[in-house]
Amino acid sequence: MTEHMRDEQRYLIHHAMADMDGNYDQVMKLLRDKENPDQHYTRGSAHYALGLLMRNAPGDYERACEVLGKVLDMQYNCPDEIYHGTFRTAPQEPHPPIGNFPWKTFAPGFAYFLNDTFEKISAQLIDMLSSNTSEASNSLDVKNIFQSAVNQVLPPVWKSYDPNWREFIACAFAVILSNFERTLPNSLIDRMDASMIKAVGASIDRRLSDAIPMNSNIELMHIFICHFFGHRYDNKDWVSHAEQEALKFYEAFKEFGSFAEFNTTTYYGVDLTVLGLWRKYGKSDAFKQIGHEIEKGLWENIALFYNPNLENLSGPFSRAYEMEMRDHSSIGVFLFLTLGKGYEYLAAINCESEHDPMIALVDVDVPLAIKPSLMTHHSDRLVVKQFRELCERDEPGANTNLCTATAWIEKNLMIGGMSGSRNTNGQMHPATVHWMTEHGDKYYMRLIRRELGGHWNSHLRGITYEAKANKDLLVVDVHLDTNKEIELYFEIRGKNILAENVTPNVWTLPGLTCKLETDAPTPLINEYDENIEVIYRYQPQVSSNHMSFTFRLVQQ
Repeated sequence: MTEHMRDEQRYLIHHAMADMDGNYDQVMKLLRDKENPDQHYTRGSAHYALGLLMRNAPGDYERACEVLGKVLDMQYNCPDEIYHGTFRTAPQEPHPPIGNFPWKTFAPGFAYFLNDTFEKISAQLIDMLSSNTSEASNSLDVKNIFQSAVNQVLPPVWKSYDPNWREFIACAFAVILSNFERTLPNSLIDRMDASMIKAVGASIDRRLSDAIPMNSNIELMHIFICHFFGHRYDNKDWVSHAEQEALKFYEAFKEFGSFAEFNTTTYYGVDLTVLGLWRKYGKSDAFKQIGHEIEKGLWENIALFYNPNLENLSGPFSRAYEMEMRDHSSIGVFLFLTLGKGYEYLAAINCESEHDPMIALVDVDVPLAIKPSLMTHHSDRLVVKQFRELCERDEPGANTNLCTATAWIEKNLMIGGMSGSRNTNGQMHPATVHWMTEHGDKYYMRLIRRELGGHWNSHLRGITYEAKANKDLLVVDVHLDTNKEIELYFEIRGKNILAENVTPNVWTLPGLTCKLETDAPTPLINEYDENIEVIYRYQPQVSSNHMSFTFRLVQQ
């Protein structure tokens, strides 16, 4: 089916498939996980099956059928469990706890109260142990043991199962059925349909219960699969649900022209992919029109924060794994489809490349007025944009705070700051800097945090930020209301960054000098091969619960 595609679309398919072919396990009939080759990857395998059917080289059809059969084997069929209808992330994963969690009998939002209760109990345990100096050093171990015991009884989301695999795999199945149903064995189609009845039904149960809130990319997928399979199975309730959810999403988007999952290097690529599914596979003109308006608005947001010279989005980021857009996103793939030959490097292989065959199929729809700003930096600018965030771990009805993102964007420097957020998610990057030296070397700085001994990508309560960017200026205030020992730190990434060039008031970095005024403890510095961490430690009962930083940035 690739003969009528543009060269860019065909390039994406063959480029991504060559990578996935190298990760295919012929014995397991699944892709290996790149980060852990001893594990396999169910979601990526579903996308691989789509790519195989699209490429249709000798043996591809047979392999695709085998892969789809194996993915179907990975679905949970447990109607009373919260993970019903989703798929094992890998066949090596143990089955989640069963029989202890009658989740459908609880009120909407119960997950917030349950999680909040566990956090309070953990905090109380630590306080009680810390009062006994002989036991204080073991308090974190006790907390972890307590959490582990809970996880053996109640299925922990993201640890024992991933609810979003329903939406991801259902989207892949929708595209496969739309394009290849006539060629697939009837027995396989029957299995796929039975699987989708479970997956979509369970996705709707999740949405209506608000048991596990949906971030923007999952919400868009949820709406699409309810719409697509509602029409496929002539299920009027599903179609009606999809129409209502689409209108609700659109109305929320129109308030500020922004998503809850805002300015994200990680998730905008998924958003664009799914909106392409709305555009190409929507079953009604009204549904397609809503998708078109949202897709147009998303590109307008991207253009606001995108710097074609640095080839990156400026922060701040509401949710992101990486500062570099191409490390964990498909945005570069869409830019390549938009800009064409010579921009192949923007579509380099990364952990999201499994989506490339689907992206090639839906192609790209960038408003013509935006395209020049994706190619050339025309003028320096201050960007101010509001959005309503989603706090996954906060009380329903009180988890959509109004946030303001500010960014200063010039040719070789970008600064980002976010205020108003109360998100507990470590993926939020409230203060960011990107810059490039005269030699073309790129550097990034972000403010993140971690519990002492923990990881930044976690949920922590009691830490809030008010950050604002302007020309050559970044101002950050941090408030800490927690009994946990916290490391608040600026991670600076790039080559030849030396700890010896960082003093409390002046950071002399390659191509950039940061003159700093602070109200914070004296920092500690960790130095690694390609980055340093400038760490400000918060100690409950000892440290002030407020820190402030004013950066004045001078390019060299």
